[in-house]
Amino acid sequence: MTEIRKTYICDLNLWYGTNHLNSHLTVKMEDIDTILQYHDKENIVPLLMVNNFFSLFYEPVKGDNQVSSIIKERNDLAGVMFFPNFLFSRKMDFENYLFKRYEEGFRLMRLAPKMHKYSIDTWAFSFFYSILEKQKIPIMINLEELDITGNKAIEWKTLFDVADRFPELPVIVDGGNSKELMFNNYFFQLLSNTENIFLETHNLLAFNQIEDIAGEFGSKRLVFGSNYPYYPLSMTLNRIREARLPENDKKNILSGNFKKLIKNINL
Repeated sequence: MTEIRKTYICDLNLWYGTNHLNSHLTVKMEDIDTILQYHDKENIVPLLMVNNFFSLFYEPVKGDNQVSSIIKERNDLAGVMFFPNFLFSRKMDFENYLFKRYEEGFRLMRLAPKMHKYSIDTWAFSFFYSILEKQKIPIMINLEELDITGNKAIEWKTLFDVADRFPELPVIVDGGNSKELMFNNYFFQLLSNTENIFLETHNLLAFNQIEDIAGEFGSKRLVFGSNYPYYPLSMTLNRIREARLPENDKKNILSGNFKKLIKNINL
């Protein structure tokens, strides 16, 4: 009997909870169960990294607590924690906070400087970067969080400065809801001048975009994210599965690269 080949994925960008800005984008636990059933039907073994709308739009600690309650003792779900503002006045609690969240199943920290009103420039955030680098906890930043003007004036140098000053800190760039080919040159410049910046793939949908990046820098600088419910799962997943790349490169992008990052976490 022929063994059915399985596809392993780590989805860094799956959203959960009530979206009060657009009720059609609300994701309930039964929706996540449906996603897991879809993956099972497609012979996909997933690790879904859960981001909470409540953490983004309202309160990181309470929102992350909601995520903690659904990922307990699961091997198919893990959490994306959001940096909480209270730590600016209680910096010495940061390491303990990271350890607590790690024990709960969180494996990635998302920074939201525009939404939560703080600076992630190195002059302002270096204390936290240094600890994150020591613990090798990956961080993820949405490009829209670096667009202060709302006119796609992305603060690209902030990304470079963080990656350059903290070379052991994995920095994952989430493209948000923009599919801008004009960003390609910036992506190439970032990847050319750093070794610890990774691009999340959900918005890299243009013809040859992923193939060109992988061809120039190798597949190990790309990690997978669906950005569900903003994008259909099948669209973002099949973009990688059907890419004109060797199978090993697809495996790297879909799961291998991020698994290496979380394996290196030093907590």
